[in-house]
Amino acid sequence: MNGWDLLLKLAKVFLVALLAVFLSALIHGSRWNADFEELEAKAETELNMADMRRADEQLLRRLYGLNGGELKNWVLYTSRDNMDVEELLLIEVSEEGQMEYVRQAAEKRAETQKSNFEGYGPEQVQLIEKYVLRESEPYILFVISKDAEVIKAEFVKGLYR
Repeated sequence: MNGWDLLLKLAKVFLVALLAVFLSALIHGSRWNADFEELEAKAETELNMADMRRADEQLLRRLYGLNGGELKNWVLYTSRDNMDVEELLLIEVSEEGQMEYVRQAAEKRAETQKSNFEGYGPEQVQLIEKYVLRESEPYILFVISKDAEVIKAEFVKGLYR
C-alpha cells in the first residue's frame, strides 16, 4: 500500500467520524448557554403564580436538605395552601458532582410528599406520582403540578434552539 492509499483511507475515516458527529448534533439538538433567569421565566409561564409563594433558603433546606449557598442559582416555589402539593424547583448547580445529589433530594421530596398524603389525599398522591424531573447539566427542574409536562416543555425550549 502506497502513501496515497493510506492518506485516502485516513481521510475517509475522518469524514465518516465528522459526519457521525454532525448527525448526532442534529438528532439531539444543539444546546446553547441558557440563562437561568430565562429558564426560570419559561418554567413559570405555565404555573399559576397566584397560588404559589417563592421560598427562602431555609425552606429549601427544610424540604430538600439542600444548601442554597452551595448552588450557583436556584428558585423554589411552593403552594400557599398546605393541602396543595404543587411545587417548582429549578437549580443551576455550581459543580458537576451536585447533579446526583440534587436529583436524589428531589426524588426523596416526592416520596416524602407521597407518604404525607397517602390515606387521605388521593388527588394529591396522584399528582405527586406524575412529578417531572428533568436534568440537563448544569440545570435540574423538578415539578409537581397538573401542568408539569407543559412546564417541562417550556424549560426544554429554553435549553434548545
